Amino acid sequence: MNAKQTSKPTPPIQITAEERYHLINDAAYFRSLQHQPGREHPGDQAESWCEVELEIDGVLGQHHAKS
Repeated sequence: MNAKQTSKPTPPIQITAEERYHLINDAAYFRSLQHQPGREHPGDQAESWCEVELEIDGVLGQHHAKS
C-alpha cells in the first residue's frame, strides 16, 4: 500500500539577533578551521565571518520568502 505524503508549509524561522550572531560565530569558526594553513591572518577571520554571514542571511531570507 502506498501512502501519499502531503507537504505542509514550512513555518518561518524565527530567530533573535543573538541567535543569529551565534549561528554566524560558530559557522565562521568552523569555516576558518577549514581554510588552508597559510591563510591564518587576522583578515581571514573577518573574511570567514563575512562569507558565513551572507550565506546564513541568504538561507534565512529564502526561508522567509517561501512563507
